[in-house]
Amino acid sequence: MQDEDKIIEKLKELDQSKDQKVTLASLKTLKSAIYNRDVDLETKVKLRTLNEPTFKSEDIKIYFCAVCGKKVIGSNIGLDSFPNRKSDNSIAINMKQIFLKLYLKQEGMKIIKRQHQMEKQFRWCCEECGVHIAYQCIPYEEGQQIMQGIAIKESNKPYLYVLNDAVVINQQFSKLHSEVEKLKEQMEYDQK
Repeated sequence: MQDEDKIIEKLKELDQSKDQKVTLASLKTLKSAIYNRDVDLETKVKLRTLNEPTFKSEDIKIYFCAVCGKKVIGSNIGLDSFPNRKSDNSIAINMKQIFLKLYLKQEGMKIIKRQHQMEKQFRWCCEECGVHIAYQCIPYEEGQQIMQGIAIKESNKPYLYVLNDAVVINQQFSKLHSEVEKLKEQMEYDQK
């Protein structure tokens, strides 16, 4: 109950502030930050509009490859707040609504057979280990234009789909890091 009062208080402060715009995404970010205790409630939470091109480093959530631990995606909104696609349970990110930075390389186009149709996937993979991380159903150039906010034509599929379990929020959760830790433990055990 106390957290709800603090959220309402912050919303009232934002409402009185004329220079800041409140968006649904910024409200969700505030709620998530307060819920996860990511912010100090005593300091004023500065919400940003989605069209603002610069972000502080603490505003960006970094995701790492689940296999090698290399940085693969940066976003101003946590990926856990996006819905999952029904066909393959991947995370569906609307590229028009968030700031998104990809540290991935283009893997090429594949055609996938779905239940009632064929689907073109323009795939993205990890630069380090080459594991498949994400895909989109529009050409790479069109996706880049959408992310930069300069889309020439309106797309009906402005989504980036991140494969379930392909990314982790902490490098220590990557498979490579856990294998290295197991090897270290084994070496320490063998030395005893």
